[in-house]
This record gives sequence, C-alpha cells and structure tokens, in this order.
Amino acid sequence: MVIVWNRIDQPGKEWCQLRHVKAGNLLEGFVIMTYDRQPYRFEYSIECDRAWQTRAATIEGHLGRKEIALELRVNARKEWRVGRRLVPGVKGCVDIDLGFSPSTNLIPIRRLQLGIGEEARVTAAWVEFPTLEVKPLEQSYLKLKEGVYHYESAGGQFKRDLKVNEEGFVTSYGGLWEMEAVC
Repeated sequence: MVIVWNRIDQPGKEWCQLRHVKAGNLLEGFVIMTYDRQPYRFEYSIECDRAWQTRAATIEGHLGRKEIALELRVNARKEWRVGRRLVPGVKGCVDIDLGFSPSTNLIPIRRLQLGIGEEARVTAAWVEFPTLEVKPLEQSYLKLKEGVYHYESAGGQFKRDLKVNEEGFVTSYGGLWEMEAVC
C-alpha cells in the first residue's frame, strides 16, 4: 500500500509505502516540509517483525543545510542503539515514533489490535523533531469506533483523534495531516 499525506498546519507532503517482506513489515517514505522557515527533507525506512515490533530504522536527509543521518537498531533484549551508542532511556520500547510523520502510528495500531472501547498505553522510542534526539514517549491509544482512535502523548498534553483506514494508516490526524491519495 502507498499513501500520500498533506500537512495542514504548514506546507508539507509525505509519501509512504508499506511492504510485507519475508522478515515482517517495511515502512519506507519521505517527507518534504518547512519548519521555522527552513526547508527539510527526510527519507526513512522502518523494519518491523511480523508482530509489528520495531527492529531497525534509518533516517537520512536535510534540515535546512544540515545533513542528517540516523541509524537505529533494536536487539532481542529491546535495547536501542543510535549507531553504536546505547540509548538506555528507551530500553524495552517496541514502537518507534517519528516526530515528523503520521506513518508510525500504524505500528502500534497494527500491533495492539484493539477492540472498540479498548485502550492501551505504550512507551515509544520517539525521534523528536527537529532535534532528532531519541527519547521515551508515553502514549495511549483508545479505539473509539471502527476506524477512529483517540491518541494522547506527553502525559495528555498532546491529544488528537486519528481516523485510520483498514490497513491502519492514519487518514486524518486532527488538524495536522490529511490523506491525499492511497493505492
């Protein structure tokens, strides 16, 4: 499946593709936006196993004129590394959240398989934007009805209702992102 989102609150677009591969699932995409009057472009790739647990991610691109390259790996003990550096604050996380993209909400939505009225709290390895620091981010997903989740993070400081399609991709992200096309 391929999806394109349009950023609502500022200029920007994102293209993302989900592929089911032998080892599990692969999300690949790119984002082109402006932030603080600076252009940015990121390409990303996220590998998940069949149970939708993140195994690796790469992010490359530019924030203004600054070149960005980030490689994350997760081992069987759920220890995260950025390059060779261990990131102890996110040990135990199974989800990644790219702070510049709606694509990664798909991962916990697919993994959790919530029923209507069910809620789950998770902690994701959050790639904060624009610093690209990897930090823990507590999140909750409440399935309000088929295709609609209430999402909260940062202790309830950030709240959005997410509309999703059958695949689990966000189609409407509460005034931030809207799906433009899907196939």
